[in-house]
Amino acid sequence: MLDLSLLPFVSERATLRRMSSADAPLYTAGTADPELRSWPPLPVSEHHSAPPALSNAETDEQRMGREDLTVLTIAHPQTDEFIGSLMLFNVTHDSAEICWWLVSRYRGSGRAEAALALASELARRGGFVALRAQASAANVVAHRVLEKAGYLDQGWKPGRTGAREQVELRRYELAVPADLTPTLRTERLRLRGYERRDRDALQRMYGDPESAKYLLDEPWSDSFAELQINQRLPRTSLTRAPHSLGWVVEHEGAVVGEVLLWLTDVAGKVAEIGWVLDPSASGKGFATEAVTAVLRLAFEDYELHRVVAQLDPRNEASARLAQRVGLRQEAHLRQNWWSKGEWTDTLIFAALHSDPGFMPEQR
Repeated sequence: MLDLSLLPFVSERATLRRMSSADAPLYTAGTADPELRSWPPLPVSEHHSAPPALSNAETDEQRMGREDLTVLTIAHPQTDEFIGSLMLFNVTHDSAEICWWLVSRYRGSGRAEAALALASELARRGGFVALRAQASAANVVAHRVLEKAGYLDQGWKPGRTGAREQVELRRYELAVPADLTPTLRTERLRLRGYERRDRDALQRMYGDPESAKYLLDEPWSDSFAELQINQRLPRTSLTRAPHSLGWVVEHEGAVVGEVLLWLTDVAGKVAEIGWVLDPSASGKGFATEAVTAVLRLAFEDYELHRVVAQLDPRNEASARLAQRVGLRQEAHLRQNWWSKGEWTDTLIFAALHSDPGFMPEQR
């Protein structure tokens, strides 16, 4: 079943969250768009009005008077403004049909693909094995979005638009990936995927001025920590959007840091890595142990070509760590980044799959 308590999910281009009462007028106006009504398949005729559940902003479900349909908001990730809606309908215990729409000024911006990726993560966490979608021949944008999101063409069948016009619909299906962030174990540490309960530990770690000193963000506030955990929860796969993995690092059950790995060139298999360690756990080799485990996974399991780390040269501890784990310094960029009111330098470290020590046969 869909677990809406997991929401919101946030990526760089979209937020997927529960629909609020404030969204209702925008939802109603959007679904009255004649262009939108010419595109199938908004579910049956009741799509033109706001879901009855919106009369209670505290409800855990967004329904349109149907038990097998859930209506969610696609919001702007920076402003949280309503920019569209995503619907999951014909919901069974392990599958659902999906459709979406965006307000006109956000169409073609990549936000639909981002919302579909977040919906896939919601479905995966709910134990679904498949998501289905349909699009008419005229709706070429929907075909492109679905293909980019990994949906496979299942052929044509008759259907109707929201305006009740008979059309041929191309069917699509996505096999919902079952992959989770792989749990890594070292001699002393456990690296696991994010859970919502990690918010407080991350806020404590990033809220420390010493931790944030050479990072791009100021020390985290409570509200910023909430945003950050929402962005981290979908980071469960390198092989599908958002092509990103993240781990909290645990020592004896306590969170002592985190490591992030994300693709910057999907086709070229190039990734960037980043890490932060709780200052209270420094000097014990935990960061070296954790980053080494992630690099081994990157090169051996995912067969990445190149992994890059970028850091502020004043962060001497991280520079030493990069060298200890086998990354080579390739560049020192002078005053290339405006951060916290000043121009700052950047050190670039990197490793290749073919570098000595990273090829699996050399281990």
